[in-house]
Amino acid sequence: MPRSAPLMLTVLAAGVLAATGIGAPRDTTFPGGSYFAILCSFSHRNNDDPIVHPGAPGRSHNHTYIGNKNVHAFTTAATLRGGETTCELPGDASTYWIPTLFVGTEPIVPLAGIVYYIKHTFGRVETLPPGLKMVAGNAEAKKAQSKIVGAWSCGGIGGKLRVSVLPQCRVDQALELRIHFPNCWNGKTLDSPNHKRHMAYSVNGVCPESHPTPVPTVALILVYDSVPKRARLASGKFGLHADFINGWDEDVLENLVAGLNYG
Repeated sequence: MPRSAPLMLTVLAAGVLAATGIGAPRDTTFPGGSYFAILCSFSHRNNDDPIVHPGAPGRSHNHTYIGNKNVHAFTTAATLRGGETTCELPGDASTYWIPTLFVGTEPIVPLAGIVYYIKHTFGRVETLPPGLKMVAGNAEAKKAQSKIVGAWSCGGIGGKLRVSVLPQCRVDQALELRIHFPNCWNGKTLDSPNHKRHMAYSVNGVCPESHPTPVPTVALILVYDSVPKRARLASGKFGLHADFINGWDEDVLENLVAGLNYG
């Protein structure tokens, strides 16, 4: 059995447990509220970014996608919906992507991905609007970013020590990447010039007046086999970020989100 096999089994077990989380009680541990979760596998890679560089193939650093199988520079929310997906729930044809992890020039494929949708506000959450685009983190960062937005840890899902830059895990430990998208919407626009101003993070469970519509926190988790010290992120040491375009079947997502309000 290859070394990655037992790690994969751990990941899959965690995914199965996570998927039972609709209506889970609010607590102080991850995910910290009512949630549902979807297991999604690796889809593909390319040097496109349909949010930051739409219509400009090859302009971006390399990205790793999970979810929708047909994402490129010309992708829109409309082209996503109803498409083939690597997620276990066919209703989620959304696309989720992060900068690719490399060892030298060799891209590293994640063992698995899990996407959590979590109620992190005291008020009722609304469904994510069709066509919503979001970016979490800063691809151009020159110093460590907030670990609340994105962080790495060793030991796979549930790893306790969270760090801002890529750690060196033991050979028997999986590497986990976790990124939280903002969960408060301005209620008006599906995108903004910097791809962030239309969204905000709640503070102590409350959305700011400028972004009054609470939506579920989308938490993206990718798990990798242990990687050597020379591993690097395509966007640079501090450039941890993730992107999302909503390609959900609207009725499916609305029903799932409604369940979060009764947790």
